[in-house]
Amino acid sequence: MTGLTWNRIKHDVKVDKMNEQHKLLFNILDSLYKVMENKDDRNALVKIINDLITYSKQHLTTEEALLEKYDYPELAEQKEQHKLFIAKIEEFKEDFRKNHFMLHFNMAIFLKTWISNHIEVLDKKYSQFLNDRGVF
Repeated sequence: MTGLTWNRIKHDVKVDKMNEQHKLLFNILDSLYKVMENKDDRNALVKIINDLITYSKQHLTTEEALLEKYDYPELAEQKEQHKLFIAKIEEFKEDFRKNHFMLHFNMAIFLKTWISNHIEVLDKKYSQFLNDRGVF
Protein backbone atom coordinates (compact mmCIF):
# COMPACT_ATOMS: atom_id res chain seq x y z
CA MET A 1 0.00 0.00 0.00
CA THR A 2 1.34 3.40 -0.90
CA GLY A 3 0.65 6.77 0.63
CA LEU A 4 -0.77 9.86 -0.96
CA THR A 5 0.88 13.15 -1.68
CA TRP A 6 -1.09 16.39 -1.74
CA ASN A 7 -1.62 17.21 -5.40
CA ARG A 8 -2.66 20.69 -6.48
CA ILE A 9 -4.89 19.43 -9.29
CA LYS A 10 -6.70 16.78 -7.24
CA HIS A 11 -6.73 18.32 -3.76
CA ASP A 12 -6.66 22.12 -4.06
CA VAL A 13 -9.96 23.51 -2.74
CA LYS A 14 -8.83 27.06 -3.61
CA VAL A 15 -9.06 28.25 0.00
CA ASP A 16 -5.56 28.53 1.47
CA LYS A 17 -6.50 27.83 5.08
CA MET A 18 -8.40 24.67 4.13
CA ASN A 19 -5.57 23.49 1.87
CA GLU A 20 -3.03 23.93 4.66
CA GLN A 21 -5.22 22.00 7.08
CA HIS A 22 -5.86 19.25 4.52
CA LYS A 23 -2.10 18.90 4.06
CA LEU A 24 -1.89 18.03 7.76
CA LEU A 25 -4.07 15.00 7.08
CA PHE A 26 -1.67 13.91 4.34
CA ASN A 27 1.19 14.25 6.85
CA ILE A 28 -0.69 12.10 9.35
CA LEU A 29 -1.28 9.45 6.69
CA ASP A 30 2.42 9.56 5.79
CA SER A 31 3.29 9.04 9.47
CA LEU A 32 0.95 6.07 9.56
CA TYR A 33 2.75 4.47 6.63
CA LYS A 34 6.06 4.91 8.42
CA VAL A 35 4.61 3.19 11.49
CA MET A 36 3.37 0.36 9.28
CA GLU A 37 6.89 -0.10 7.88
CA ASN A 38 8.31 -0.31 11.42
CA LYS A 39 5.65 -2.82 12.38
CA ASP A 40 4.32 -2.80 15.93
CA ASP A 41 5.17 0.69 17.23
CA ARG A 42 2.30 1.30 19.64
CA ASN A 43 3.59 4.67 20.89
CA ALA A 44 3.73 6.02 17.36
CA LEU A 45 0.23 4.73 16.68
CA VAL A 46 -1.07 6.48 19.81
CA LYS A 47 0.45 9.71 18.52
CA ILE A 48 -1.23 9.25 15.12
CA ILE A 49 -4.61 8.64 16.72
CA ASN A 50 -4.14 11.71 18.93
CA ASP A 51 -3.07 13.72 15.87
CA LEU A 52 -6.27 12.62 14.10
CA ILE A 53 -8.34 13.71 17.10
CA THR A 54 -6.62 17.11 17.15
CA TYR A 55 -6.94 17.44 13.37
CA SER A 56 -10.64 16.63 13.43
CA LYS A 57 -11.34 19.15 16.19
CA GLN A 58 -9.40 21.94 14.52
CA HIS A 59 -10.08 21.38 10.85
CA LEU A 60 -13.68 20.24 10.89
CA THR A 61 -14.69 23.06 13.24
CA THR A 62 -12.87 25.64 11.12
CA GLU A 63 -14.34 24.33 7.89
CA GLU A 64 -17.89 24.19 9.24
CA ALA A 65 -17.62 27.71 10.69
CA LEU A 66 -16.41 29.07 7.36
CA LEU A 67 -19.18 27.34 5.42
CA GLU A 68 -21.75 28.45 7.98
CA LYS A 69 -20.55 32.07 7.79
CA TYR A 70 -21.29 32.15 4.06
CA ASP A 71 -24.46 30.04 4.29
CA TYR A 72 -23.10 27.21 2.16
CA PRO A 73 -26.10 25.27 0.80
CA GLU A 74 -24.48 21.85 1.32
CA LEU A 75 -23.37 22.49 4.90
CA ALA A 76 -25.64 19.80 6.34
CA GLU A 77 -23.98 17.14 4.17
CA GLN A 78 -20.54 18.40 5.25
CA LYS A 79 -21.52 18.23 8.92
CA GLU A 80 -22.91 14.74 8.53
CA GLN A 81 -19.72 13.51 6.87
CA HIS A 82 -17.64 15.19 9.59
CA LYS A 83 -19.63 13.37 12.28
CA LEU A 84 -18.85 10.09 10.53
CA PHE A 85 -15.15 10.99 10.44
CA ILE A 86 -15.10 11.73 14.16
CA ALA A 87 -17.00 8.52 14.93
CA LYS A 88 -14.46 6.52 12.92
CA ILE A 89 -11.53 8.09 14.78
CA GLU A 90 -13.25 7.20 18.07
CA GLU A 91 -13.65 3.66 16.75
CA PHE A 92 -9.92 3.56 16.01
CA LYS A 93 -9.21 4.65 19.59
CA GLU A 94 -11.33 1.81 20.89
CA ASP A 95 -9.76 -0.68 18.47
CA PHE A 96 -6.34 0.39 19.71
CA ARG A 97 -7.36 -0.29 23.32
CA LYS A 98 -8.54 -3.74 22.26
CA ASN A 99 -5.33 -4.47 20.30
CA HIS A 100 -7.38 -4.82 17.14
CA PHE A 101 -5.58 -6.81 14.48
CA MET A 102 -4.76 -4.84 11.31
CA LEU A 103 -5.62 -1.46 12.89
CA HIS A 104 -2.81 0.28 10.98
CA PHE A 105 -4.13 -1.12 7.72
CA ASN A 106 -7.76 -0.21 8.47
CA MET A 107 -6.76 3.33 9.39
CA ALA A 108 -4.75 3.75 6.20
CA ILE A 109 -7.61 2.52 4.02
CA PHE A 110 -10.06 4.82 5.80
CA LEU A 111 -7.84 7.90 5.46
CA LYS A 112 -7.09 7.26 1.78
CA THR A 113 -10.79 6.74 1.11
CA TRP A 114 -11.67 9.89 3.07
CA ILE A 115 -9.23 11.94 1.02
CA SER A 116 -10.58 10.51 -2.23
CA ASN A 117 -14.25 10.86 -1.38
CA HIS A 118 -14.35 13.85 0.92
CA ILE A 119 -11.55 16.23 -0.03
CA GLU A 120 -11.41 15.41 -3.75
CA VAL A 121 -15.19 15.47 -4.19
CA LEU A 122 -17.22 17.03 -1.38
CA ASP A 123 -14.78 19.72 -0.30
CA LYS A 124 -13.93 20.72 -3.86
CA LYS A 125 -17.61 21.60 -4.31
CA TYR A 126 -17.26 24.60 -2.00
CA SER A 127 -14.26 26.05 -3.88
CA GLN A 128 -16.14 28.22 -6.36
CA PHE A 129 -18.85 29.05 -3.84
CA LEU A 130 -16.33 30.51 -1.39
CA ASN A 131 -14.17 32.10 -4.08
CA ASP A 132 -17.27 33.92 -5.40
CA ARG A 133 -17.59 35.40 -1.91
CA GLY A 134 -13.98 36.57 -1.83
CA VAL A 135 -12.60 33.71 0.24
CA PHE A 136 -9.33 32.34 -1.09
